[in-house]
Amino acid sequence: MSLECSDTIFRDRRAICLQSDSFQVVTMTGCGHLASLRIPDVDVNPLWEPPWPLIEPGDFDPDKHLDVYGPGEGRLLASLAGHNLCLNHFGDLTETEEAAHGYYHGEAPNLPWTVFEQKADADEAKLDYGLDLPDAQMRFRRTLRIRPGESTLYLSERTTNLKRTDAPFCCQQHVTLGPPFVEGGVSQLDLPARKGQTSSASLGSTDPLAPDQPYAWPDAPQRAGGTRDLRVYPEERCAFGATALLEPDEEGCGFTAVSNPRLGLLLVYVFPREAFPWTSLWFEHKASDFLPYNGKTTTWGVEFGSVAQPVKLMETLTAGPLLGAPRFGTLPALHTIEVNYQALLLKVPSDWQGVEHIEHRDGETIAWETGSNRSVTTPSNWRISTTTAPSTP
Repeated sequence: MSLECSDTIFRDRRAICLQSDSFQVVTMTGCGHLASLRIPDVDVNPLWEPPWPLIEPGDFDPDKHLDVYGPGEGRLLASLAGHNLCLNHFGDLTETEEAAHGYYHGEAPNLPWTVFEQKADADEAKLDYGLDLPDAQMRFRRTLRIRPGESTLYLSERTTNLKRTDAPFCCQQHVTLGPPFVEGGVSQLDLPARKGQTSSASLGSTDPLAPDQPYAWPDAPQRAGGTRDLRVYPEERCAFGATALLEPDEEGCGFTAVSNPRLGLLLVYVFPREAFPWTSLWFEHKASDFLPYNGKTTTWGVEFGSVAQPVKLMETLTAGPLLGAPRFGTLPALHTIEVNYQALLLKVPSDWQGVEHIEHRDGETIAWETGSNRSVTTPSNWRISTTTAPSTP
């Protein structure tokens, strides 16, 4: 099969599909959400597809859609799916920000994006798209690439500070996973961390974790005593969150690896730890009964980026270090930060025990199994890097 980069429709939304004989990637053009990743032998999309109907971001009307998507975050939820980009904020709004019709998780996941280039030839399928952020005075561009014979998605993201003053860099890859890939007691997360912090406030009666407590990954303290292993998706009805500070490997990389051995599927993101030192976890298993969740939604947010916790922006900027590390990054005046990272989809055996570490060798990315010498691989180039350089005013 030849490589393709073509317009399509996904969940009644305008989208673009990059496809080869071994990999299919679908991204929505409005808000840039990565909506679907699939390989032929395991025809399951690990990314979350909301159970409610989706609309284009430009079609959202508060007077018309509040009864469907709810107030506040409803604008984002009306078009949300899969992996979305939070920029230049990750978290809630204040009352005054809500009154000013501000954007939950920043402007990037709420505004239309522009497609600048889409093409396919014998070597790769490629899409270049992005947007300008008027409030943050930033410019964002993302390039997606896939290559023949690989199940690797190459992502290159460039964020430019258009101001003549330094700016906070609050960039979070809001990767949200869903059923059937997310399955209670089966789906497992592995990442290179030693310490973490539970959410700064309890999420309510269905939140089992003790709030605002440090812990040793992956065992988070519970309100009722004891600890909970955050690697395994919960079986009971609950909603909670936590943060982990990633440790770099010898090549300076971080990763998140979520597997469902019953389905035989593993999703890995590999990224430069220098740019994205934090992972924020969000568990929602049929616990939130407000719109549009209605107590029926199962999601697992495995969100990596430059921000420690999904809180109000001023709290992020003024709270000081967490676990001995900065809570956010910095983008210098009139500079561009470029981050190159990857998403890989791999088959695993039904008795897979999780990922110990990720390695690149001899033109392959290798996921090594925990407690054994088994591994799974896909051909790939190793394009994991971050650079910051001056840009043209």
